[in-house]
Amino acid sequence: MRIAVRDEWFELLPERALFWPARGLLVVADYHLGKAETFQQQGFWLPSQSGQQDLKRLSALALKLEAKHVLFLGDLVHSLSGVTEAVVTEFARWLQEFNGSVQVVLGNHDIGLARRWPQEWSKADCCAQATIGQFRFQHQPVERPFGADLFCWAGHIHPMIHLTQGPDRVRLPGFVINEYQGVLPAFSSVSGGYDVPLRPAERRFAIGGDRIYEL
Repeated sequence: MRIAVRDEWFELLPERALFWPARGLLVVADYHLGKAETFQQQGFWLPSQSGQQDLKRLSALALKLEAKHVLFLGDLVHSLSGVTEAVVTEFARWLQEFNGSVQVVLGNHDIGLARRWPQEWSKADCCAQATIGQFRFQHQPVERPFGADLFCWAGHIHPMIHLTQGPDRVRLPGFVINEYQGVLPAFSSVSGGYDVPLRPAERRFAIGGDRIYEL
């Protein structure tokens, strides 16, 4: 679904990502690479293949959109302990295969990783936040506007939209956008989310299968 924000067109994608066509910029939030490995170390089972499948999904999406840049909007990894040798190798391979630039906005889960950034990931440029034109990209949502000149794109809260009709209940990942900020769903296929209540002057876009629905 294509929407206009501050006189720029953005595409909200059912793959749980954002695309800025004018810049060739693909944005994904809350990737949580190595989450399965972290849980396995604690005695809980999560499929290791989930990280590989998410990388394949990202590659296919970047190829389809002909993206020139990929921006990870915080929480690239789930924890430092989950960044195993296999995880390092898998992401390094993806970095080599993607022909464009890669930037990683560091999130709260990335704190340990930032101090021990793998040499194999040197292609990725790390930063606390990124500003392009009148748009700021950061991990944590803001409580109030930066000012008239800046719109914030953020992640962190993994927004979920709770729909009810009679006895039926469903929770869907989605985008939440207001006049000064847009929050992306988690890209990770094994992450939960937070039910976002409807607030005044706020638009909510639920992801159902391969479609986006504005509610």
